Amino acid sequence: MLLACALDALAQPPKPHIAIRTIEVKRPNIVVHGANLAKVEIWAIPTGREITPDMYALLGTAKRRSATGKNEVWVSPIPPQPVLATNIFATGFDTDGNAVGTKSLPYNGATNVYEALWGSSKKETLPRN
Repeated sequence: MLLACALDALAQPPKPHIAIRTIEVKRPNIVVHGANLAKVEIWAIPTGREITPDMYALLGTAKRRSATGKNEVWVSPIPPQPVLATNIFATGFDTDGNAVGTKSLPYNGATNVYEALWGSSKKETLPRN
């Protein structure tokens, strides 16, 4: 019986590596790079004191703009109206709906987040802090 279970396990194809790698601003979008993700959500941590995760704001669900696999590109439009947020991050999910990782934009604080997403900079891609 043990041998049958071991052979069955060997016959199963290996599960693909699932990862969320990077998040960046490429106006007019937030772009996420990952591997074998089923879904990517973009979240904002609001300004204020004693902020808890249940107070985070879902900005949207990104759309895959590449083939499924190890080099995925996910894109979500920057909201047209600014939000007061101290951080913006993406969470990636597997096909079972489990969160597999989170990556934050490299901008911290409401002013830096605002400038990166809605500020007057004419650059397509903004430099990191």
